[in-house]
Amino acid sequence: MGDEQDIFTDHYARIRRDPALRRRLIEDPVAGLKEHFGFMPDGDYRIEVIAQEPDTITIALPAPVDGDTSDEAIDAACRRVYDMLFTDGIGGYLVPDESLTWVLRDMRSSWAARNR
Repeated sequence: MGDEQDIFTDHYARIRRDPALRRRLIEDPVAGLKEHFGFMPDGDYRIEVIAQEPDTITIALPAPVDGDTSDEAIDAACRRVYDMLFTDGIGGYLVPDESLTWVLRDMRSSWAARNR
């Protein structure tokens, strides 16, 4: 796989087809991602996996507003709400805080660099 995009395409293809990988990601997301990509950065974050099922509507709740109930804070939380309407499933990472955006970016960059 020469193209770094291929490792992420492969990742989503494998988690759709490989029941054992899906199970490992659900049971221990960090260990499952480390097994698949070979690396996970240390840090103060958690990863939760929500497995989609064909007969289930999954609701991803926005992060709670931490003490600030101003109109600006509520508006910022509401801007992160999306209706993702796909009949064949959707995969990806939901990042509730801007600082975690950088954690995910670093994860993906390290995975791509290790694949080169």
